[in-house]
Amino acid sequence: MRLTISSVFLVFSLLLHSQSPVNGVVTDENGVPLPGANVVIEDTNTGVSTDFDGNFEITANQGQVLAFSYIGYTTQYVTVANQSGINISLQLDNELEEVVVTALGFAAVRDQQGSTSSVINSDDVIRSAEPTVVNALSGKASGVRITRSNGDPGAGSTIRIRGANTIDGSIQPLIIVDGVPMDNSTSYAGGNNITGGNGGVTQGSRLNDINPSDIESVNVLKGASAASLYGSKAANGVVVITTKKGKRGKARVSFKTSYSFDEISERIAMQDTWGQGRSGVYGETRAESWGDYIADRPGGSDGYKSGAYFVAENGTQYQLIDRKNSQETFVDENFNSVFGTGNALQNDLTISGGNENSNYFFSLGHLEQDGIIKNSSYERTNARLNYEAKINDKITLSTKMAYTYTDSNRIQQSSNVSGLMLGLLRTPPGFDGRDYKGTYYSSSGTEYINRGRSYRKSIGQSSNQSYTNPLWTVNEQESSTRVNRVSITPQLTIKPTNWFSIITRGNLDVADDKRTYFFPIGDASSRANGQYQEDALDIRNSALDVIGKANFELSDDVNLTATVGWSYNDRKYSRLSGNITGFLVNSSKRTTALNTSSEASTFSGAKAFRRSNRGYGILNFDIDDQLFINLSGAQEASSTINGTFFYPAADAAWVITEDIVQSDIMSFAKLRASWGQVGVQPSAHKFETLAEGGFGYQTYSDPLDSNLFGGGFRLDNNLGNPNLEPEIKTEWEIGGDFRFFDDKVSLGVTYYDNIIEGILLDVSLSPSTGFSTQYGNYGEMTNKGMEIDLGVDLIDTNDFGLSGSVNWSTNENEVTDLYGTESINLSPGASVSSRAVVGYPLGVLYGTGSKTNADGSFDLNSNGFPQITSSPMVLGDPNPDWRGGISLNMRYKKFRLNAVLEHSQGGEFSPRTLWVLRRFGTTQETANRLTLDQSLVNYRGTTVPAGTTVRGNIEDFGGGPVLLDENWYRTGIGGGFGDNQAYNFSIADATWTKLRDLSLSYVLDTPVIKNIGLNDVILTFTGRDLININNVDGIDPEINTKGVSVAQGVEYFTNPQTKGFLFSLTINY
Repeated sequence: MRLTISSVFLVFSLLLHSQSPVNGVVTDENGVPLPGANVVIEDTNTGVSTDFDGNFEITANQGQVLAFSYIGYTTQYVTVANQSGINISLQLDNELEEVVVTALGFAAVRDQQGSTSSVINSDDVIRSAEPTVVNALSGKASGVRITRSNGDPGAGSTIRIRGANTIDGSIQPLIIVDGVPMDNSTSYAGGNNITGGNGGVTQGSRLNDINPSDIESVNVLKGASAASLYGSKAANGVVVITTKKGKRGKARVSFKTSYSFDEISERIAMQDTWGQGRSGVYGETRAESWGDYIADRPGGSDGYKSGAYFVAENGTQYQLIDRKNSQETFVDENFNSVFGTGNALQNDLTISGGNENSNYFFSLGHLEQDGIIKNSSYERTNARLNYEAKINDKITLSTKMAYTYTDSNRIQQSSNVSGLMLGLLRTPPGFDGRDYKGTYYSSSGTEYINRGRSYRKSIGQSSNQSYTNPLWTVNEQESSTRVNRVSITPQLTIKPTNWFSIITRGNLDVADDKRTYFFPIGDASSRANGQYQEDALDIRNSALDVIGKANFELSDDVNLTATVGWSYNDRKYSRLSGNITGFLVNSSKRTTALNTSSEASTFSGAKAFRRSNRGYGILNFDIDDQLFINLSGAQEASSTINGTFFYPAADAAWVITEDIVQSDIMSFAKLRASWGQVGVQPSAHKFETLAEGGFGYQTYSDPLDSNLFGGGFRLDNNLGNPNLEPEIKTEWEIGGDFRFFDDKVSLGVTYYDNIIEGILLDVSLSPSTGFSTQYGNYGEMTNKGMEIDLGVDLIDTNDFGLSGSVNWSTNENEVTDLYGTESINLSPGASVSSRAVVGYPLGVLYGTGSKTNADGSFDLNSNGFPQITSSPMVLGDPNPDWRGGISLNMRYKKFRLNAVLEHSQGGEFSPRTLWVLRRFGTTQETANRLTLDQSLVNYRGTTVPAGTTVRGNIEDFGGGPVLLDENWYRTGIGGGFGDNQAYNFSIADATWTKLRDLSLSYVLDTPVIKNIGLNDVILTFTGRDLININNVDGIDPEINTKGVSVAQGVEYFTNPQTKGFLFSLTINY
């Protein structure tokens, strides 16, 4: 009995000892007490709430877990041990819409910000069915414009935030990934210029290296005040990307597999009515298709000349044509030989989890994409590990590591006789180009193997194809890029007290980019004798940030968060290129043994080093939870500028629904204003006049190449400038954020105005200086515009939900000063160029046009035709009048329907492909055949009598109807090359509307699914760009020949855009 009583007493004593009161304080990340926060013992109904000062007390056993939660904040878990007290600092929950991520990577309440930002969550990024991050942002944020280079797999895209903010440099925004800057460069250097500055292939943006499935959220910081901490890197805005992290609980495993089909978005209508030749006469070697009327041919087999012939690889023999009889055409056959249905397979595996002291997120993804152009491809492998551990109550350590491997092969395009579209679209309808390779036998019997056969060299009678056969382009050439990239971001957070923390964050970003360009013997132009080049690009970026944050309660109504930091950034770029020209052996093997002579080999290289450091400070004042004032400044020093430069910023947000406005309809209202300065760094190594090698001198008959005489050096033509400063962009904005009907409707309105001074340009110098140009702060430009964001949550029940959003924006840009320079060509080499011209928006289209009278009518010649101007003129503005996007999200029980529609209104576009093809006579536009009912004059001045059947069109330029025939299109000013064309007739309206995304999902979470150990299975169908409405025949006006660049609105035989369908299966364990 005594033993029993003693045992009970002992157990009771132990229970009393282990079950003890636990107390502490719950605050936010700024140290402000959170009244009403919940403190609950996990897996029980026992819990308490904090008082007005954030204090709590709860009785709990050792080993039990306390869950601390508060609306809008991430729940934290702490195991009860021998703590004397538990003080908890809750972090904002990034998954909630009202939370944004700042430029430093910290979460902030959106309602307390005086600057503008747009938030795009991970579901919206992934759902777009875009394999690259940049294109997935299209139509989802006001003031953000995505311009796609073309539809090639992995091709880069340009991001413009609030218009253009520089002229000569990159207009891409600063990319911040998990709090550190990420390299997003796009390099067209090296072998990309083999086929000319306006040729080559598209290259990928380094932002494409991120797997969209790894992204938690994307925040677009638009105003200068939000980005000023990054000084001279942030003039183009900031895109803040936060990757996923694990959550507390058992391991979550998710596997997603997707398969997509891609098709060409638009196709130019080609004619199959008229044959190769000129002036209505068939000509086998002619470049144009202004030949005979195919229907008038007798039919049957062609007559051939004896002598030389060509034997294709399949044994088919071809000879020169003596008499053209056949009425066969091969427009579709030639097209289908190089275009097909593209496809992509992507698999993603993620494993995540955690406990109260640590969390982890691991992902492995692989994408294999074959483009709509045969042999175009893009392969990407991603691996990521994000790990965070709470060492103790005061120290947290995290590491984010990512590896990316990409392997792509892209197809030559644009102003490039080796390009795909140029060779395809100029091909006459009667030429069958499918037997593109074989052996040429001369009339004397000499054999030439591996010859290319094109429409201008129909039996391969020359090693120079003139215009490369499209099948040769896709099958024999190589333009490949292989990239290995590693990024490591460790972070150490020390929080000795609730009101003070120190964050040390580093980053190492290393990329090796190897490119191969191969043109075998038998290509076109200077590559007819073979050319092979390899580029090795090495990019090294490192960064270090040390940040201190402290929170102060200045009074009962005023709280202050003070942040000070120091940042170091080092960027290194190097390129080594080796080129071999003129193969001694007709081989497709990629080897330097193709020609080992020193005269055939050239080597070149480029290096750039940049280093900068910044000290910065931020003061965030919270006054009575109504007025929020943020002041910041950054002092920056850089290796590209002399001295240091200061970038200040300020913003304020006033919540007027606390006291000023009381309404049952308006649930929230905030007025905001901001001002700030950001900049653009000068290019590296522009301080002093440098030396250059590999130069040559040439007279009309006696060229001199320094490489043939052991090399040499001379002063560069660009005079160094020791007084370089960063470009400075000063911007202010005002606006408001409003919510109505218990937050079911939200509205954001912003007006902004900025000026960019000291824009860095190359300007011409007097020849007497001994130099041709100098780089300096010579330009000025302005932007102003408005942004509107509307969100509605119409229905939200258990079985049905309906919500949507609308964004709208406009931007007005003007170049105000170019230091006396008439214009700056942003797309050199193009007859219609994109330029900077004083008094006009940046990027205006520029070229010769038609003379006009004072009233705007055409100044016609005596025959009633326009006359071209003696000098170039502004032809149009490619900048849209406004842009907008509409998103719709609907759910019904287990079904989910989502759609994104994007519209771009106004602006002009130069589809020079269509213009030049007028000269070649291969499009439907030039195929019209009619009998005149009246006598008409053509461009040559010849009167064509009524009753004559002609090829052409009738037009009235203001002086009566005239005939547009071959004399207008081929030899006149109505189609062709150079500066003798009336290019104003080539300009088109750039308005377009696209259904960016349309997805339908179904969630399977039946008992059967649960019983086999799964959480749910999601089936999804997605359509991408299924609807594309525009005013240009066969060409997407969103395309850009110049790729990722400041130039815009120009197109010339660019590889086409795509539309696609995607099916995906997601399995969640």
